[in-house]
Amino acid sequence: MKKIFQYIMLAVVTIVMASCTSDIEETTATTGKNNVQLVVGEFPAFGDSQTRAIGTTDEGKTSWAEGDELLLVIDNTFYGKQYATFTYNGKSWELTSGELVYREGDPAYIPHVYYAPNYKWEAGKLVLKEGKVAGTDEYIEGNARITGNGETITVSFAETTRKYSRLRIATLPNEQITVDTEYFTPAGSSDMEQKGNYTLTSDVKGNAYLYGTFENNSEVTVKYREAALTTHTFSQATESAKSYALDATVISANSAEEIKSAIEQKVADGKTTIRLNLAPNAGTDEFMAIREAIKGAAPNDLGTIELTIIGVETIPEEAFYKMLQLKSVRMSDVKEIKKYAFKECKYLTVVEAPSLNKLYSGAFKKCDQLSKLTFGPINYADARNWPIFEYITPNIDLILSDYQKEMIETDDYLYTANNDRDYAGSDEHNSKNFLGREFKSITCRYPVE
Repeated sequence: MKKIFQYIMLAVVTIVMASCTSDIEETTATTGKNNVQLVVGEFPAFGDSQTRAIGTTDEGKTSWAEGDELLLVIDNTFYGKQYATFTYNGKSWELTSGELVYREGDPAYIPHVYYAPNYKWEAGKLVLKEGKVAGTDEYIEGNARITGNGETITVSFAETTRKYSRLRIATLPNEQITVDTEYFTPAGSSDMEQKGNYTLTSDVKGNAYLYGTFENNSEVTVKYREAALTTHTFSQATESAKSYALDATVISANSAEEIKSAIEQKVADGKTTIRLNLAPNAGTDEFMAIREAIKGAAPNDLGTIELTIIGVETIPEEAFYKMLQLKSVRMSDVKEIKKYAFKECKYLTVVEAPSLNKLYSGAFKKCDQLSKLTFGPINYADARNWPIFEYITPNIDLILSDYQKEMIETDDYLYTANNDRDYAGSDEHNSKNFLGREFKSITCRYPVE
């Protein structure tokens, strides 16, 4: 006679939850051979080991939810290995695919049981579901045994040790981000990726997750659209079953007052990295709020604030005038920088504006410590009121778009692009000149130093 565990579909199936620190100690007694139970322990929580403090911790998933699946294997002498999937319906676990079959009296055991949402059984192997990517969800192997005269499967994750860590990325809620990785082994895989790229969607709390192992000196970069939010290098390999937190939070406010309040709170909490998501047409009021908030919260700080601005397309006149707190400004969407926008930002060292097309008078006047500028393909520059680069160090590395054209002086100190001639390889490029200014180096397709 053989016993078929697929009878679970017709039986009263009971789930018993236990603490994540002990095995299941009690099961519901069975009344007949057709009454098969799947008894599952509580979902195991991660330990916490944060790379950076980003506010309250988030445990992530801590309990079973409707739709969760368990993937089981049963092995016995007569029938060999059998594979099945059980799905949680919110109250109990149901057999939803495959079958678990063995002959009564024949030794049978369950060598593997997995919680692996990205995977499914296919020809006796765990394979990725369509559209799923390894490393974007859990891959836990638990313990299971057949008990109670062969009528109960008891599954425990209480003593399970994950062979990977979790990276929690705190960012904008309900938004898509991209994550570039180096030397990362995704959960469920044994192959380390030298370079990887992941597209993740954050939850309502603004958390997105990667599961796997980062090696010593491995790097991870988080981007929202084209804006790099943060880059982190691990100083040692991540530990299995530990959770690490990465700060890629972004202030997304609707008014100047909200912007001011949010920045003040960030600076008061000791944050020096500030990321803002602004409307494309954000103007003088919003930038005045940014300036007042940073100056008011950190009046004596010099060159400490690393500012990232997303969304806005124009930096207004004098937007950051005399902001001694600024160390770097990254503006992925900005197309225009108006007159005197960064005038007398004496401790500003890095400006990145890869979409920039237009520059105006005195934009970087008296920026004494500038060392790196990154621009998009400039097609218009108006220096009629004051040179764009004036009273600044010559030790600046300028990075231009590969598509930069030569700039023609059509009027005194008014420049437009000559669309018939590339800047790369031109006499100006080779002499390290751009818009009447000599730089330490200019990179346009290739560097000239």
